[in-house]
Amino acid sequence: MKISYRWLLEFVETDQTPAQIADRLTNAGIEVASLSPLVEGLSGVVVGEIEAIERDLGVTAAGHHIRLCRVAAPGKTFSVICGAPNAAPGLRTAFAPPGATLPGGRAIKAAKIRGTVSEGLLCSEKELGIGDDEDGILELAADAPLGAALIQYLGLDDTILEIEITPNRPDALSIVGVAREVAALTRAPFRFPQITVREGETEAASLAAVEILDPDLCPRYAARVIGGLTVKPSPPWLAQRLRAVGLRPINNLVDVTNYVLWEMGQPLHAFDYDTIAEHRIVVRRARPGERLRTLDGQDRALSSDMLMICDPERAVAVGGVMGGGATEVTQTTTTVLLESAYFNPGSVRRTSRALGLHTDAAYRFERGADIEGLREALDRAAQLMADLGGGTVAKGVIDAYPSPRPRPRVTLRRARIDRLIGACPPQEEIVRILQTLGFAVDDSGEELQAVVPSFRRDIVQEDDLVEEVIRVWGYDKIPSTLPRGGQLRPVSHPPELLISRAVTRALTDAGLSQAITYAFVDPGRLKAMGWEAPESLITLQNPISIERSVLRPALAPGLLEVVALNASHQIPDVRAFEIGHTFAPHREEDGDRPAHEELWLGVIMTGQRAPRVWHASRERVDVYDIKGAAELSLHAAGAKPVEVAPYEAGQGPRYLEQGRGAALLSGAREVGRFGEVALAVREAFDLPVPVFLAELSLTALLALPRETVQYQPLPRFPAVQRDLALVVPAEVTAGEVEAAIRGMKLPLLRQVTLFDVYEGDQVGAGRRSLAWSLTYQAPDRTLTDREVNELHARIITEIGRRFRAEVRGA
Repeated sequence: MKISYRWLLEFVETDQTPAQIADRLTNAGIEVASLSPLVEGLSGVVVGEIEAIERDLGVTAAGHHIRLCRVAAPGKTFSVICGAPNAAPGLRTAFAPPGATLPGGRAIKAAKIRGTVSEGLLCSEKELGIGDDEDGILELAADAPLGAALIQYLGLDDTILEIEITPNRPDALSIVGVAREVAALTRAPFRFPQITVREGETEAASLAAVEILDPDLCPRYAARVIGGLTVKPSPPWLAQRLRAVGLRPINNLVDVTNYVLWEMGQPLHAFDYDTIAEHRIVVRRARPGERLRTLDGQDRALSSDMLMICDPERAVAVGGVMGGGATEVTQTTTTVLLESAYFNPGSVRRTSRALGLHTDAAYRFERGADIEGLREALDRAAQLMADLGGGTVAKGVIDAYPSPRPRPRVTLRRARIDRLIGACPPQEEIVRILQTLGFAVDDSGEELQAVVPSFRRDIVQEDDLVEEVIRVWGYDKIPSTLPRGGQLRPVSHPPELLISRAVTRALTDAGLSQAITYAFVDPGRLKAMGWEAPESLITLQNPISIERSVLRPALAPGLLEVVALNASHQIPDVRAFEIGHTFAPHREEDGDRPAHEELWLGVIMTGQRAPRVWHASRERVDVYDIKGAAELSLHAAGAKPVEVAPYEAGQGPRYLEQGRGAALLSGAREVGRFGEVALAVREAFDLPVPVFLAELSLTALLALPRETVQYQPLPRFPAVQRDLALVVPAEVTAGEVEAAIRGMKLPLLRQVTLFDVYEGDQVGAGRRSLAWSLTYQAPDRTLTDREVNELHARIITEIGRRFRAEVRGA
């Protein structure tokens, strides 16, 4: 938001420079992003008057006549060639005589044009650097002092502060709001705008009426009627104020609403009174099929949750967002119905986004306007309209406010300030700060009682007041002290954070990259992955686009988008993971939470296993790589060993290829899965090469018993290794055999490692060979061959009995 320094000084008497004010505001939490002069490089331009048009010199390519004008300045006249269509005798305008300089370093000097000498330049807004209008020269008031320096006359010797306002501080979205902050920070006197409405004899209530049908979306609606108006250009001071903050002057009546919006932060709207049916305003929700042509000329379809400003026959404006074209102020308008209202912030936000209308009014309403201050803004605008348009304000205000809101009181204790900050200003300073910020303060008791002003919707508890006091008093006044030992507490991190950090560390150490993807995904791609039932998904009511309209039910869609994005940038090798929440419809165990959430890990791999360098192999990643990543993650998470159970036909998620995926089971509970991504899914993401995916529910792992970490000294006695090659039926998996071996719980068997899998003629059809390396070791002695042979024989006997296995070569 742009703030004019000269405009600011009308409400706060300070001698601080713009740079000093910017520094104080930034330190107090209102960031000043930049400081810049309003106009740079302008000098020597004065107020001149066109005395006469001496002759016509031809026509420009645009069809405008080039004319020689006689321009008067104090003590001298100049002959100036001008092609502006609005150049006319008697017009006072900006004149740059020879020797003047325009922005951009353009020096003005006498020049011959079409054989005639032109002594200077009559300037447009754009040439002066104060606006974008270049279709005509700048028109000044008839009483503008001839020969006055334009910079002083228009107040161009100004500095613009570009401020960034956080969403919880809508009170600072105005000149008055920022001036109030500056007054508190600098101890300078603060002046609220002087508002004196000179009313006529006719009662406003006899001219118009207001009815609120939906007070939940519009708790208050006030209006005034101003008649006898004349629509004309705004005076130079008003037009220049608007140009300084980036607004385009339109006419005196519309410009007043924009002026008060910037000055006081309250959006207003002016209706042409004669276009309102029965001169009655009805505030209601839109009706089915209702449409409205807005001020930008667009015909807009309305939904039943949108708040509309209507007359008894039709909608005339979108509440809090934009007015309608049929009731706008035009050159023939003589009477205005002026609106000042409070609209529900959430309603305005939803409507603004649904219609794609992002206006200055919506920006303020969706953050929360001042429900009690709208009358003052209404009176201020009515006063200015009457003054600048030559009209009369009808007597009284039409104010529909069915349920007035009480102002909350918040207690503030000095002990609380000292407890939170470590220091506390004197009570007199606390009272001064709060009163300057607009709080009513009762300091008669031991505790301060502060009445929160209606424009400070962010103040709800005592700690909010503590923040107000300290940010104005100054963070630099907080003493530097060492923490007291008795107050230190060990840091306790939530289990979700600990497991996430452990898994992240393990996977990044293994060379994988961490990804962060959108929580909103494309329903079309979800359907291709197997999510066809809408009731199993959470769909957004007002998405930013159809491709981001569903909360993700799994991490797989986002990770597949990562692979697709890399492939489109000629990066074929991807090894990535993500830890994030997935979302499903509310379940009974979720209690008050609106949806079911779980923390998941997703890992994805594609391309070559090793970097693409001359000394590395060209092998591609396969299902065993993704299985290894899942096992590494389980180990990092501290989970006990899980069972790998290949999916049977028709089992498992549809986005994994049939026969190429497996579940990770802890008992009967599935805690994860891995496998190759199905071909149909790859085609939906335009992925031509195999992709492998693993998913682990970290939420489920946290609910399971953790692997106990125990210290074991380095072995003092040697180990004995024996190989075991078994021929088993083809349907028997290595995991089943290994689980059976470990299940024997032999205390001297330290390690079981599969090192070979063979299928072929040497073992016969329907069978295969699996070979393990078994490590035997005792902590207190060297094992004898007899002990090892007995253990080895027990394993062979047990595996042979359970799986019809035979020792290969026996």
